Parts: sequence; C-alpha cells; structure tokens
Amino acid sequence: MDPLTGESSMKCPYCGTSVVIPENLKKAKTEEPAPQGNLFSGLDMGQMLGYGAQWSQVVQLARQGKKEEAIKKYMSFSSISESDARRTVEGLASSQVYEVSSGASYVNAQIAPIMSSYADTAKTVTKWSIGLSCGITAFVMLIIIVVVGFSLWAAYKAF
Repeated sequence: MDPLTGESSMKCPYCGTSVVIPENLKKAKTEEPAPQGNLFSGLDMGQMLGYGAQWSQVVQLARQGKKEEAIKKYMSFSSISESDARRTVEGLASSQVYEVSSGASYVNAQIAPIMSSYADTAKTVTKWSIGLSCGITAFVMLIIIVVVGFSLWAAYKAF
C-alpha cells in the first residue's frame, strides 16, 4: 500500500477497509501551488470539519457581499494566507446555490408508490408462505397419523 502524502488514513485496495497510517510511515507533505481551477484546492477539509459554525458564517458573509468581513473571519480560524482566503471567499461569493430540498417532492411523488407496492407484495408473499408452510405441516401430520394408525391396526390384527 502506498499512502498519499500527508494522509492519516487510507482505504485498503484489497479489502476496502479503512487503515490508519502510523506516524513513522506517513510521507512528508510537499508544498505545491494550488491549481487555479478548483475552489477548495489546498484546503484541509478534515481541519475544516471542526470549524463548521465558523465556516457557515464565512459562507453567509460571502454570499451577502461582505467579502472583507468573510476573509477576516476565515483567516481567524484557519492557517490560510490572505490571498488564498480572498480567492476562496471570491469563489464562494460568485458560486451558485443549489436548493437540495426541492428534490424531496420528487422523492415523495416517485418513490413512495413504489415502496408501497413493495410493502404490499411483501405482505402477500408472507401470507402465502405461512399458508403453504401450514398446509405442508398438516399434510405431513396426516401421513404420520395414517402410517401410525395402519401400524397399530396391523399389530392389533396380528394378535
């Protein structure tokens, strides 16, 4: 396994489980210039997870047009340079917001009837399987009763 530079864990290529990389096996980070095309290039997203509330405020300030305030807020909780913070805030201010909750009506309209149909099918299959298993059990019991009865009758006739 070849861990990526600066990563603390990686996915095992053989079994797919997450593997923690010991400190002595980690590769040292090399500073490379961030590509200009990606808004979040050069950011340590793992570090950003701990700053969720502050990051939310930075995004809100950038979208409201308060870019200088957003840059200062961003720099206050991260170790990013002012130029990188400015570039990130500019990208946030000019990015388009997508409404995720609008898909909920599609999910309810399209998926709910399918799930209802599957639930009805499962109920029907369960009823049939219980009925069939009870029928098979009754048939086996009848055969046992006939065999035991015939054996007792034959034994009685033998005396």
